[in-house]
Amino acid sequence: MDYLSTEPEFFRFLTFDESISKNTRTNYISWLRFLSKNYRIDEKLTENKIKEILLIENTLKDKRDFYTTSKDISNFKSSLRKYLKFISLDYLNKEINFVNEAFEYIKNSKNINETEKQNIILSRLGQGKFRKELINFWKGCSISMFDKSSILIASHIKPWNESNNFERLDLYNGLLLLPNYDKLFDRGYINFNRNGKIEISKFLNERDRKILNIDTKITIQNLKEEHFKYLDYHKEFCFIN
Repeated sequence: MDYLSTEPEFFRFLTFDESISKNTRTNYISWLRFLSKNYRIDEKLTENKIKEILLIENTLKDKRDFYTTSKDISNFKSSLRKYLKFISLDYLNKEINFVNEAFEYIKNSKNINETEKQNIILSRLGQGKFRKELINFWKGCSISMFDKSSILIASHIKPWNESNNFERLDLYNGLLLLPNYDKLFDRGYINFNRNGKIEISKFLNERDRKILNIDTKITIQNLKEEHFKYLDYHKEFCFIN
């Protein structure tokens, strides 16, 4: 489990646990992206390892054209320590535990009828009422209009974990997507503005975009005003850019 495989979770950690501004979050991502090219940054990171990395970078900074100052080394240190905190909290399991606790709360709630409970829980998996309503609304992939629904994924715009029970079932909090688009959207590497135009993370390079078959011409055609608040949320809190 290296840094890149946990980048979206780390971004959410910076967002919700650390309450760090979007610009600073993006900077942390940039610094760790740079460091991860030359060092193994994973769950085995320690304070000693951080010191080793910083010592090496301090000697290399005078030999390149960017990240050349003591301030840059200090920024590296800050980002590495944030990542160390992230892994020390076992954040991936923390998210899984949160979902399990939410399921239990919903199951035991006396204010929700049994059908509603089932639908809320199934919506976490993109199933049940939530999925059926998205299929009826979109008639195919929200982007490509590919209409083999068995292949398409019902994806929340505002993540299920961060939504209330109404939002978890709200038709307008969902997109119906081919698996590659769903994964990119869920992991925060693409977003859509209010005009339906795709926004692509700067952390996907040209090679990535070509392999994934995404470009700036992609749009969603059937957005309604009710979608906007969810897309605005995704852009602010989920989109890694």
